[in-house]
Amino acid sequence: MRVALVGCASQKLKREAPARELYISTLFKKASAYAEREADHWFILSAKHGLVHPDQMLEPYNMKLGTKEAGPIHAWGKRVRFQLNEWVDAPAIEELLLLAGSQYDVAGGTPSDPVPWTVVDPMKGMMIGQRLQFLTNALNN
Repeated sequence: MRVALVGCASQKLKREAPARELYISTLFKKASAYAEREADHWFILSAKHGLVHPDQMLEPYNMKLGTKEAGPIHAWGKRVRFQLNEWVDAPAIEELLLLAGSQYDVAGGTPSDPVPWTVVDPMKGMMIGQRLQFLTNALNN
């Protein structure tokens, strides 16, 4: 099974909505479309909520990962991996597809806290413009 994790976006609607609709940036829209096409399941990585199902209703919020308000980033990563283990059959995960900025890498584990599956980050090291181009090309093929 392949599971994709899509990074949230600071651009949001100003009202409650399903998470897949709440985040309105072009990068999020393309990444979530790619995730839907390439993975068996996909979730959103949220600084505030951890792992979010695309259909989960959310109020708009303003929180960035790595800030005091969000808490320690490694604790956030453990929370995400715990949620993932609860929501999908974790032993069946063969590949975790990360579609998020580098600040969200900890969701895929750390050297001291590795995950038991293969982590793939096809946009690692890319700037936003490069990420958009990668996703545009991938979605057009």
